[in-house]
Amino acid sequence: MMDRWTEACSNGVLLFSCVVFTRMSTMSTNSLQFTLMGLLVYVFLTDNIGLELKDAVLIALQAIALMHLPMMKRVVALGVLAGIAFYHVDQSVHVLPEGALIAGLTLGAAVEAVHRAFKLAVTLSATATLTMVFPFASRVFPSFTFSDEYFFRADGCPPEIAAKRKASFQSLQASWEKKWPKSRAEAQFLKKHFSDLRFASGNRVFLPFNRLLDETFDPATIVVKSDRTDLVDIDGQRMIDISGSYGVNVIGTERYKQMMKDGMDAVGDLGLVLGPIHPVVRENIEMLTEISGKEEVSFHMSGTEAVMGAVRLCRYNTGKKLIVVFGGSYHGWWDGVQTSAGNERGAYDVISLNDLDPKSLQVIKLRASEIACVIINPLQAFHPNKPPPSDLVLMTNSRNAGQKENEYQEWLRKVRKICTDYKVVLMYDEVYTGFRLAPGGAQEYYGVPADIVVYGKTLGGGMPIGVICGPSWLMNRNDPNKPLRVAYVIGTFSAAPLTVACMNQFLKWLKTPDAETAYHNSRVVIQDWMNEMNEAFAARDIPLRVASYASVWTMLFTQPGRYHWYLQYLLRDEGVQLSWVGTGRLNFSLDFNKADLNRLKEKMIRACERMKDDGWWWKSPGKSAATKIKLYTVMEIVKGFVASLFGRKLTIH
Repeated sequence: MMDRWTEACSNGVLLFSCVVFTRMSTMSTNSLQFTLMGLLVYVFLTDNIGLELKDAVLIALQAIALMHLPMMKRVVALGVLAGIAFYHVDQSVHVLPEGALIAGLTLGAAVEAVHRAFKLAVTLSATATLTMVFPFASRVFPSFTFSDEYFFRADGCPPEIAAKRKASFQSLQASWEKKWPKSRAEAQFLKKHFSDLRFASGNRVFLPFNRLLDETFDPATIVVKSDRTDLVDIDGQRMIDISGSYGVNVIGTERYKQMMKDGMDAVGDLGLVLGPIHPVVRENIEMLTEISGKEEVSFHMSGTEAVMGAVRLCRYNTGKKLIVVFGGSYHGWWDGVQTSAGNERGAYDVISLNDLDPKSLQVIKLRASEIACVIINPLQAFHPNKPPPSDLVLMTNSRNAGQKENEYQEWLRKVRKICTDYKVVLMYDEVYTGFRLAPGGAQEYYGVPADIVVYGKTLGGGMPIGVICGPSWLMNRNDPNKPLRVAYVIGTFSAAPLTVACMNQFLKWLKTPDAETAYHNSRVVIQDWMNEMNEAFAARDIPLRVASYASVWTMLFTQPGRYHWYLQYLLRDEGVQLSWVGTGRLNFSLDFNKADLNRLKEKMIRACERMKDDGWWWKSPGKSAATKIKLYTVMEIVKGFVASLFGRKLTIH
């Protein structure tokens, strides 16, 4: 019996070693499939030839290793070949004692397993919490909604407060019907046939509130004209725009309109010709290499596509697969870098680490041999370890921003040093911050250079664009030693004449005295306005503050509440245009002057006074208001989850 038990344990260890061996980082993610193939071979051999389990598994291991040789580094491949050769020599002349080779392989596999377990433990200790929690939460979080009555008393307010809110809500509905009849009719068609808009409209507030809002309001803005900082819609309503066109509008709509006109004039005679390159491409490359400090440039059609291309180039030219991002950072909608919301596939070759955490530096150091690149979105300095602020997740007053900028600069220096010391590529995703923080982006703003930089949004001068700037060795797409090994990073419209011509106008403007003055004045007036607004809010006992990061800014609520999101609807009624994330992320363009900001101040204060007067900022007595709100929320989620177990969608009354 003991012999059988020993044999079973030995076989188990050997099989475990086989799996560990095939999951080593030098091999592809298809290794598990080859392992299964090897086990099938084992079954065939043992049934037909009578081989022992150990012999069969060793044959399978050798087959797997040989199939993976082209994917291994040269040193590893030579070591594998030497090991296989030594095994066969030993089988013939018995250099080693019987069982010594098996014991050595088992010991080596065990050591590798312990090493990988240690790396996994260190990685988990520095992994962003949201990354680990969200995949589970997204599958269990229930769909539930509030009844028409509970909608107005979800924070436990007295009946008279709920009545005031309901009257305010109905008054706002009447106001919108009068102001935006054409827009509302147009929005109904678009929501039915335009999935992009339907997605944005359904994700503006904490989900249980959404049903009644979706039935009553539709903040879709159908515009026909821009006039400096204002937009004019199809109903003739004029709104001051602080959405920033998703971050694209950095320098002001009038400048973009002129750039688009001048760009069209420059390439109008060429029209749409792709393949042959317009002369402005060279001018753009010269200016971009000067701005970025890099040797080469690659043009793409969007920021997301540029990130995709940059990641592919890093993997191709380093021979490594792992990508490092930081908690809450956004790098476009590509599922290859999304580690939480929006990714059903699962980015298993990406790890999301905590910002400003020394343990994250330890992970980069420990796993440097696996990491193709570390990607940083400098916008995270405004809200480290948190996703972009949005009214969708504004359940209490948990939003925080704007307090880590100085600390973030020192953090970038540390990341830069660890990447340099351990030969890891550092990438800046400057699709949002490039040319917004400064003409030279985050590299200029913080004084910390990256190895490769991705730009987008405003760089197109009004046209869609994505750009990669990097050193020659990292931008290479051909392997001189293996001609069939290439990196396809290219796009049909990557150097479209109109796009590169408008970009040319933008890049030339950056070098003008007008640009220097615009950046300087913007910093001054925005900071003065922030101080002025916070003083005004405090004087009026309004539970709101504003904070900025260059020309990016947000609204921060200073007391607990379940209805802060309602402010975005009142702001729109006052003539303020926000994006679909509501009060979370806002942008000023460089053409905002003091008069524009004073107009905005008046509109914001009126909206805030309405929030106060109509009971939306009612606060539960005592110091436990935030706790009560969180308790209500948890109870609602639990009830919704229980209902979902029985296939029902809960309506809370």
